[in-house]
Amino acid sequence: MTSCLLATCLSCSSFSQEMYKYRDSNGKWVFSDKRPAGTEDVESLNYQAPQKTAPKPAVYRQQQDGWHYLIANNPYHAPVEFRVLSAAFAAGSHTHIAAGAKQEVLYKSRTPTPAYRYGWQLGDPATQEVDYLYQSPVSSRAQHTITQSFNGTFSHTDAANKHAVDIAMPVGTHISAAREGTVIWTKDDYHMSGKTEYFLDKANYIKVLHDDGTYAVYAHILMGSAMVQPGDRIKAGDVLARSGSSGYSTGPHLHFVIRKNAGLKTTSIPFKFVDLGGTPFVPTRGMKIQGVGTAP
Repeated sequence: MTSCLLATCLSCSSFSQEMYKYRDSNGKWVFSDKRPAGTEDVESLNYQAPQKTAPKPAVYRQQQDGWHYLIANNPYHAPVEFRVLSAAFAAGSHTHIAAGAKQEVLYKSRTPTPAYRYGWQLGDPATQEVDYLYQSPVSSRAQHTITQSFNGTFSHTDAANKHAVDIAMPVGTHISAAREGTVIWTKDDYHMSGKTEYFLDKANYIKVLHDDGTYAVYAHILMGSAMVQPGDRIKAGDVLARSGSSGYSTGPHLHFVIRKNAGLKTTSIPFKFVDLGGTPFVPTRGMKIQGVGTAP
């Protein structure tokens, strides 16, 4: 069964990975990070991933013209909720919603800013999702099997993935937008997969903000295949990337989930797809799904 668990991490750095290429007993090429035993003719490949660092929302101190400021900075094309804990605030905390890529002053004083701690969450906690019918997130007209759906026992057990679906498909299948929106961020710089904790934050993905404040995650895409970039406005059916098996994954598939901020907590929400005939349906394990595009 093709399954996954997606942990969201929005930055990564370059790394070097020793890879091995050889033919197995059936003559097929094998690529592995483990050197095979025996006397096989092995070619060593030194893989260097590109460096790609995403700016993160942050709260920081700034001093100018004798004033001390505490500033919240949100570089994303989506709202972000900040929570700041400091003696500077009468109630001991301050919650701020920053929209777009702008800075907001949280505190201004002639004296140095007291110590503080902060956290942030993507999305506006006031989001009220609408009853939207989602298109298939694949362009291919071929039949693709849903291998894990809502409340999947392998990996769809936490709040952020409880209402996710995994759709098995060959590597390189076109992934398309299931709903119009604005691209928040893309990550497509990782090439490997596995079932250990090491891979939990390695998956490649694209995040798209919807008009109602929810956002979709299209995960495990193929390295280097993203066809959109942050800030792009996309329509339902637009091709986003190609499918892969990056990160915590047991095989090539798409992990698709709709999320929102439930007050400094990421939660997934149930949804329905609509088939080519316009009939809504709740995705369940074992169902076949196909896209609206012309790709095979």
